[in-house]
Amino acid sequence: MSKPAGSQFGRIPGGTVELMQRTVTAIRDGVLPGLPSRASSEVKAFTLEQVLQVVLRDWSENENTSGLVEADIADLKSFVEFAASLAGDEINGEGLPVYQATLTGLLADWLENWNAPGDPGPPGPID
Repeated sequence: MSKPAGSQFGRIPGGTVELMQRTVTAIRDGVLPGLPSRASSEVKAFTLEQVLQVVLRDWSENENTSGLVEADIADLKSFVEFAASLAGDEINGEGLPVYQATLTGLLADWLENWNAPGDPGPPGPID
């Protein structure tokens, strides 16, 4: 059995491969820099995994397969920065659960409320 033309990963379409490569690069280069320099490799890996998972869910649940735009990258980076600020100096220790819970919650909200079809974007101020 031969591979489809242009695919180096079996039946995965070349366009899907390219989109995934762009997405991983965007997260590594645009979102992960939101972590403090003292963040451990465990924190970096958790962040990459969580952000990539929510982006993949966005593709399947919201049919948003055009890739991350600059506003998405900025939003995701701000989530990382905010969660890290709440974890404080102990992001690699006692603050890690705070970081993880905050980032997970913000990413879930981004998926459900910021990126759904027809959604106007981020929520306004809470009254």
